[in-house]
Amino acid sequence: MKIQEAIFNVFPFEFHLTWNEGGELIKLQFKFSFDIKPKIKVLSSSIVLDWVKNFYYSLLDYWNFKEDYIKVPHKIWATNFQIKVLKELQSLKIGEILTYKEFSERIGFKKAYRAVGLALSKNPLPLVYPCHRIIGNKGLTGYSQGLLLKQFLIYRELNYKFLTNNVKKMT
Repeated sequence: MKIQEAIFNVFPFEFHLTWNEGGELIKLQFKFSFDIKPKIKVLSSSIVLDWVKNFYYSLLDYWNFKEDYIKVPHKIWATNFQIKVLKELQSLKIGEILTYKEFSERIGFKKAYRAVGLALSKNPLPLVYPCHRIIGNKGLTGYSQGLLLKQFLIYRELNYKFLTNNVKKMT
């Protein structure tokens, strides 16, 4: 299978994306980037440009709070349990934060919070499956893209939720 890749910046992030030959996203990594000019750094072939555009528009929908997660064609290889965990992540709304224990109870596996944590640690598509919304009983715990990014994403979502709920009440 021939994979395709792209690296591009959209402030405040740099994205590393990998697709299979069918144009399905199979890996997503991102980190903070302070380059304020959007730019494509790497395209493995010209066909990838359309996939990058599709990802970018879906990212904008997520970033502007129109969608709860990035919606792009994708493919994951996972166990049935991992798929159940990842699919349930997509039902979480922006600003809905659960502990591993609450989340495991939600999917019907009361004592499987460690297994949930393991499944989330293997999530190849954060933001498509928004695992940053799951935290430990005592606060933030691991995130494949780093705890600072997890904190940033949660902070952003919680502030949006607070502002939209309170502005509606005031008007």
